[in-house]
Amino acid sequence: MMTGHDLLTVERALQVALAPAFVIGGIMAVLNLLNTRFQRIGDQERALQDGASAHQRRLLRMRGRLSFAAIVCGIVASISLCLLVIVSFVEPIFGVGAGVHVVGLLVIGMALLTVTLLLLLAEMLLSARALDRGEL
Repeated sequence: MMTGHDLLTVERALQVALAPAFVIGGIMAVLNLLNTRFQRIGDQERALQDGASAHQRRLLRMRGRLSFAAIVCGIVASISLCLLVIVSFVEPIFGVGAGVHVVGLLVIGMALLTVTLLLLLAEMLLSARALDRGEL
């Protein structure tokens, strides 16, 4: 039987874990966007394979690498935040001192999300520059 103190502990753990859960949902939306862009780059490369210049193929490969790196960073950020949610529950319920770990996981997750978005920006700028030049 849970006591009032136990219920307050669970309530606090839920509050702490809720914010990273929303961020994970946002990361999933970004990963969906990145996956679509990555697939589109592959489609463009296949369509241009015969008549494309070496520069066009190099440009598409660069965009593909940027998109892939962004996807990897986004996945690792999500994993870090999932671990943060787990630790947020374990710490108060089982009395495990994990304060530093919570901060570390949050910083890692947010840093990787920042890198993910910067890589997406780099890929989009590369794509826009190629479109302006008429290369794609």
